[in-house]
Amino acid sequence: MPAQTHRIRVRYAETDQMGVAHHAAFVTWLEEARIAWMRSNGLSYRDIEASGTMMPVVDVHVIYKRPAKFDDVLEFVTTAKASGPSRVVFATTISRGGDQLAVAEVTIAAVDAAGKPIRIPAEILPLFTA
Repeated sequence: MPAQTHRIRVRYAETDQMGVAHHAAFVTWLEEARIAWMRSNGLSYRDIEASGTMMPVVDVHVIYKRPAKFDDVLEFVTTAKASGPSRVVFATTISRGGDQLAVAEVTIAAVDAAGKPIRIPAEILPLFTA
């Protein structure tokens, strides 16, 4: 699937006294960008869970290059690709006005309600293999 772009404005509560966004805010922003990617591709995380498939985060890797600051509008460009039968890797580039601030990869795994790994549901697998 093609890359999806999502914009987020850095809120004051996400920054320190110097107006620099806390590194942990990036994890929350990456989740928002991941959910936006899913929505833009016709997936509802709520519906996936209701069908019995949970997709928890099993790995987060962020390389910070430049700080984000209060009131910046950040652009998250996200792609997704299956990584084996039960995992999906979301790759995201975060930038501000053309300056790259960070790159990240978030891996989610398909599991059942008991937490046992399962295959990515066949009806959504094509979105992650195109």
